Amino acid sequence: MAARWLFFNNLQSLGVSDMHTTRYLAIIALLFLLSGCSVTKALRVGDRTMVDIATMVDGVSGVPVVFIGEQHDSAADHKLQLEVLKGLEAKGKLIAIGMEMFESTSQRAVHNWVAGEISKDDFIRVYQWNWRNIPYRLYEDIFDFARENHIQIIALNAPRSIVEKVSQHGYSSLTDDDKRYLPPDADAAVSDADLDFFRSSYGAHSENSEHFRHICEAQILRNRVMASRIRWFHKLEPGKIVVVLAGAAHVRGIGGIPDELGAIPFKIILPPLPGASDTSISTKDADYLLEEPFSIFSHLP
Repeated sequence: MAARWLFFNNLQSLGVSDMHTTRYLAIIALLFLLSGCSVTKALRVGDRTMVDIATMVDGVSGVPVVFIGEQHDSAADHKLQLEVLKGLEAKGKLIAIGMEMFESTSQRAVHNWVAGEISKDDFIRVYQWNWRNIPYRLYEDIFDFARENHIQIIALNAPRSIVEKVSQHGYSSLTDDDKRYLPPDADAAVSDADLDFFRSSYGAHSENSEHFRHICEAQILRNRVMASRIRWFHKLEPGKIVVVLAGAAHVRGIGGIPDELGAIPFKIILPPLPGASDTSISTKDADYLLEEPFSIFSHLP
């Protein structure tokens, strides 16, 4: 109760009227209620047609790689990912799940989870070591689905220690020992076009500096490592669809993992993100743009 009145008083101290304060509180309450709402429609970007999720699943079921972007803390995005996984399996497709959330060095532990060889408590510790600050419960249904149906999970990401080193000191700072943990074909060469793209995406961090170049190198390194891991699995299991779950910026067609994938056909499903809204998105960005169940911004005065 004290916290509620403190928040109310803070709004009033900012010059917000009682009427607007009540409106803000109502919107915030509604946001909590709707935070777990399901995504039910998507824009098919090629012909700008709204379709239901079953139609979207049909549309992505014929390629060996399907990217599904996410806002990491969005319960709705994770429900949608699970719905697509279940939809593909219901169509008789053999699937695997590639996840940004796990570093490649954790592949054995992830395999043990799917095989039923470690407990949930042990797996939660593996998850928390890999993917900090995002609650396990947001992915729990996906992990349980994989285990119950013996669906392989591919740990896609580059080791955090290496990514951090590159972001601070550049790719050239990596030693031969560091590179042992990267795929042989992974590098972080950054072109002027890459810098321009990241500059337009990062906004406030877009200064022309060596530090910004290092940030770009780290992002590109992660994309190339994840793309290499997908190629490796596709070569190993060509009959399976790899469904890649990763942050929206990583799965965008421009500047993301798909850019680094090579000749393997793919489809991309994106949630809305800056530069890729329903009015600005193109087929270079994605094949489907999810319709958000709720946006607080459209309701503020």
